[in-house]
Amino acid sequence: MLNKKTLNAIEICVCITKLQHHLSCSTGQLSKTLGLSVSYIEMILRQLKARGVVCAFRGPGGGYKILGDIAQVRIWDIARIFEEDTSALSDSHATPVLVCERGLQEVVKSTLCGFTLADFAEPLSHHIPLEDHTNRFKFKPMAAAWVPNAPNSVFQLHMHS
Repeated sequence: MLNKKTLNAIEICVCITKLQHHLSCSTGQLSKTLGLSVSYIEMILRQLKARGVVCAFRGPGGGYKILGDIAQVRIWDIARIFEEDTSALSDSHATPVLVCERGLQEVVKSTLCGFTLADFAEPLSHHIPLEDHTNRFKFKPMAAAWVPNAPNSVFQLHMHS
């Protein structure tokens, strides 16, 4: 069966796939969208980046994108990074539970090999809140300057009396 980290990694990649057509995905944006902590997302993205699934861009407008063609990235390519392979254990240590787990792993693997990120690439239909870049220090907006309604010179006194 798939562990929680594997499921979250798949959700992160699907979310990046859906958003990368409009903007690159920052960890803050992924955190707001998926409800996961930024540090947890960064830990998963670090492993995905090391395996060549995603790439990162620094600077303004930076974030993460899927490497390569999304029609070529299978869901199993993401899942196998985080899943423990039980087929490597020798048959002499095979217990009935381990044999059953191997069978389940093969079913899961064959199912996930049948899907790619392109299968989930339709754009998000709900609005994703973007960060407010109006003020770097998050101050309230300044009030409009008050301009007195008074004459500029003695020659305008007759207009304001």
